Amino acid sequence: MNLKFSDLKLKILRLLADEVLDDVPIGGAGYSADILKDGVYAALDAITSRIWKTGTFDIAGALTEKALPDGVIDIQAVFDNDLDIFLPKMQFQIGQGLSSTTGNAWHLYPTGKLVFVNELGDTGAKAYFTSKWSKPVSDSDLIDPPEHVTTCLLLYTAAYCLLADTASSASIRQFNTKVDSGQPSDIPAKSVSDFLMRRFEAELQRIPMMEKSRTL
Repeated sequence: MNLKFSDLKLKILRLLADEVLDDVPIGGAGYSADILKDGVYAALDAITSRIWKTGTFDIAGALTEKALPDGVIDIQAVFDNDLDIFLPKMQFQIGQGLSSTTGNAWHLYPTGKLVFVNELGDTGAKAYFTSKWSKPVSDSDLIDPPEHVTTCLLLYTAAYCLLADTASSASIRQFNTKVDSGQPSDIPAKSVSDFLMRRFEAELQRIPMMEKSRTL
């Protein structure tokens, strides 16, 4: 996507009917640069339920385990360079030990490590993985996901930003009641946040889910 972090924040402020107050980093009169950044980060994580980042990393040398890079969600496949084949994922079955596995296989126990039943060959392997999207830091950074998820990012971030208004209203209006119902739950920001979140979920469902290619 060729959309800069600054441009995305400007779109969010327009959606929230807020005006730009700070130029660097961009923030609004009602929604600061920090809350906008937190909201975008949360949105980038939320869309990974259907749209995720893919990548590979090399495993050099004869190893039995490899620490996973930061942000990795799951390993999809492992290609053994020495055997020139994709290795199966270890299936845990009652009555079967690791030594009973024919050839080599891999699993993800303990958390954060890619572990092989037998040592890899000298040429190592290549792992194919899914991961979270990179988080922008400066306003000039480009947004990582594809362009067709922009609306999802806008809706989720706007809903996230309104959570702060909801929390603030909940404490300020704790003794306020509706005249017609007598319930202390008259918080407009909550209703708008919930509405935007439903719009986010509907928009996300319109996007075809990416396919995973797991080797078992």
